[in-house]
Amino acid sequence: MRLLILSPEFPPGPGGIGTHAYQLARYLCERGWAVTVVTAQDYAPNSEIADFNARQPFQIIRLARLRGVPIRVLYRAGVFWRQIRRLKPDVILAANERAVWAVAALKGRIPAVAVGHGTEFGLTGLQAWLNRWAYARLDHIVCVSQFTWDMMIRQGIAPRRGSIIPNGADEAHFKVIDGAPVQEFRARHGLDQARLLLTVGHVTERKGQQVVIRALPQILKEVPDVHYLVAGLPALKQKYSALAESLGVADRVHFLGRVAHDELPVLMNACDVFIMTSVNTPSGDVEGYGIAVVEAALCGKPAVVSGDSGLAEAVIDRETGFVVPQNDPEQTARAVIALLKDDELRRRLGTAARQRALAKQTWSVRLQAYETVLRELVR
Repeated sequence: MRLLILSPEFPPGPGGIGTHAYQLARYLCERGWAVTVVTAQDYAPNSEIADFNARQPFQIIRLARLRGVPIRVLYRAGVFWRQIRRLKPDVILAANERAVWAVAALKGRIPAVAVGHGTEFGLTGLQAWLNRWAYARLDHIVCVSQFTWDMMIRQGIAPRRGSIIPNGADEAHFKVIDGAPVQEFRARHGLDQARLLLTVGHVTERKGQQVVIRALPQILKEVPDVHYLVAGLPALKQKYSALAESLGVADRVHFLGRVAHDELPVLMNACDVFIMTSVNTPSGDVEGYGIAVVEAALCGKPAVVSGDSGLAEAVIDRETGFVVPQNDPEQTARAVIALLKDDELRRRLGTAARQRALAKQTWSVRLQAYETVLRELVR
């Protein structure tokens, strides 16, 4: 069976939507599907992208980088149309709202699936109207969390069919690592004896690194050897560096920039607590689930996450981590302090997080549900 995936991002660059699309393509290709991915691939050197694409068992059609929204929209719609006509896929999967708009207009009688990640259902005005029109035309909508599903319903979208299939993580890549690699990472950064907090994600308002920075003064009063590692594209690094400076914690915040995928398991094993205190922004940007939380769990790490988001569904409060109110440095600090000052609690929650992730939150488990949806549509 032939599957065409349209995605706004794809590895080797970072991004949850791209990770989701890649895992889906890889899994279905292994299951005998003929998969083609049409995608933008940004935030990585061209040589790295070319090497990555050459190693994949499915076809990747890379979208050119064009400036100007009207030109980019017309160009991508043209590419989508040509690939639909060329491939004659049995089913199409659209990974974000702009892909859904294009598929709704171009798919004809081909069955199509939309994946709802969250932020797309916070759009307003004309874009919200386009969502209501386009998503209703697709044959099935998969949301990555109950939180995302509820956002979709509030926007007035009535799916023909729908499912909630949470995101997963790659248990073959993210696992417990003991010994030299972790020690070498800590030594390289001069953090041999430090307690480490870690966030992985673009340095943006939505990802909530600013909440952790505001919590650091309170944390340091109780746990003086804490350092905060921030891995991700440094969009707001200057702003958050200034915030850390104003709070007197600049020497405890380390912006690592983009970390290569192969290095992430070592980084997650090196930390003591994973933390993602995302906030819902005024523009409607939200955290639909939180793949990195599950990746950290596979490495045996408990997480502190913010509520009123899909992140709350990635953990079980007080069993595999802590859920704290959004944009609340005080409650965030209390949760971090509780974990760092109680080694037994931290180990117990980390072990429970790993066991839950292995049993229920891997891509191999999640993508079986996607294949069921796709096969039903083809039939």
